[in-house]
Amino acid sequence: MRNSARYIYVAGLLLAALGASDAAYAIRADECEQQRALYPENWNDVSKAKALFRCQSHYAGALLVSIGTPDESGRSVMNLVPIESGDAIKPMIDAEHPVHRIWLDADQTRRLMEGTYFGTVVRKEDSCWIRGDLSDDPIFFMDNAETPADSSEASAFYNKAPRISSFKGQAYICEPIE
Repeated sequence: MRNSARYIYVAGLLLAALGASDAAYAIRADECEQQRALYPENWNDVSKAKALFRCQSHYAGALLVSIGTPDESGRSVMNLVPIESGDAIKPMIDAEHPVHRIWLDADQTRRLMEGTYFGTVVRKEDSCWIRGDLSDDPIFFMDNAETPADSSEASAFYNKAPRISSFKGQAYICEPIE
């Protein structure tokens, strides 16, 4: 009987501990709305952002990488804006080509502006990151480091260790906007 009481006591402690750890993972009812409120009200308005890079993919079109004015803590919003291919920068925003955004801290902003090695997850307007679920949000990766080709006939893409940028599974070449 004494052992049974101990087992029941230990089981009760374990259940209480498990319940407490679940409380640490509880989310607010308005979690998604609070996340969205951190971004500009008009999600597609990137008119005040500074254009940094134009990225071109052979198969997926073009992107404009831009950044907003830093806030009081030094964080900036990075924007990936689908644009028409060609010389002019004409946004092409629709349901199939949404704007993606993410907040960057000062160090991330510096690395982005250098353009040599930068990567982050980006979000769509309706993204909601609960418990780290990023399944619907792509990774943007940019590596513009200048590396020589393995041979005079090979492009940089065919190096043994290629330096490319990528977004949504497509390779991009990103060039700074002067």
